[in-house]
Amino acid sequence: MKESKMKKNIIVLVFSLTALSAYGQALSLDNSIKEAVQRVQNGLYEKSKIVVYQFQSHNAGLSNYVLNELFDELVNSQKFTVLDRTAQEVVNAELHFQFSTSAGMISDESLASLTQRIGAQAIVTGSLDDIGGEYRFRIRVIGTETMAAVVSYTTTVPKNDSRITAFRGPRTKTAGEKIGTGALNLVFGLGSYIEGDISGGITLTAGYILSAGLFIIEATALDWNSPAVGVPATLGLTTAILTTVYGFARPFIYNRSPKAAVVLDNTRLGIVPTSDNKPSFQILHTIKLKGISK
Repeated sequence: MKESKMKKNIIVLVFSLTALSAYGQALSLDNSIKEAVQRVQNGLYEKSKIVVYQFQSHNAGLSNYVLNELFDELVNSQKFTVLDRTAQEVVNAELHFQFSTSAGMISDESLASLTQRIGAQAIVTGSLDDIGGEYRFRIRVIGTETMAAVVSYTTTVPKNDSRITAFRGPRTKTAGEKIGTGALNLVFGLGSYIEGDISGGITLTAGYILSAGLFIIEATALDWNSPAVGVPATLGLTTAILTTVYGFARPFIYNRSPKAAVVLDNTRLGIVPTSDNKPSFQILHTIKLKGISK
């Protein structure tokens, strides 16, 4: 009898620890939305008329994504009458001058009052808040008659959630990271290749190869009595210096404005013969129009 009771207590303890572990585990954004919809289904009467109104986050695209997912999940549950977005537009028009300029949200009382006018019995709102190492995902359902929260769901979402990072956009590189890329560019543009700036890497590789070629010409193709002695070496040194400077500047230009980098990619130093057949250095730029280069 005692052994049976002890086994029962152990089973209860293991179950409790498992439940607590699952409760404290962060969910993905998509799973959080599904869990929130399940809570709404459990907390509201079937066939209730609801409107999915607003969701606040650090990114407008992310907020729209969550609103659309909530709307679709609630409609597909076939448990409620979900008012379409025209109802939301009506509320927006009436609350145009009531938005808080500091928080970007409006009071639950104002929302409940106005949504009751369009026939909604409940309104769904939510937010995604940065709490340091993770995000806090919240969904609330406000009853329009009582103006009280009838459903409240809260969970945590990891910072590296794929949905959230997709809306976050590319991370801005620090000055130290850009300098590090510039240092790697000394190795034939390696830094640019690593960060995906292939055009920049090719330009730097070409610059260093040209510089090396000019030094080789100076050392092997000219004798000391030639009037051109020193010219290739000077040009090679100048090219190497300009390429090195460009290699350090390239990460700052590319990460700040890829379009400006494209302009630089199509600009080059060229040797153009003059009327008296003497070489002249000129800056050339290539403009592509409908596949035609000029």
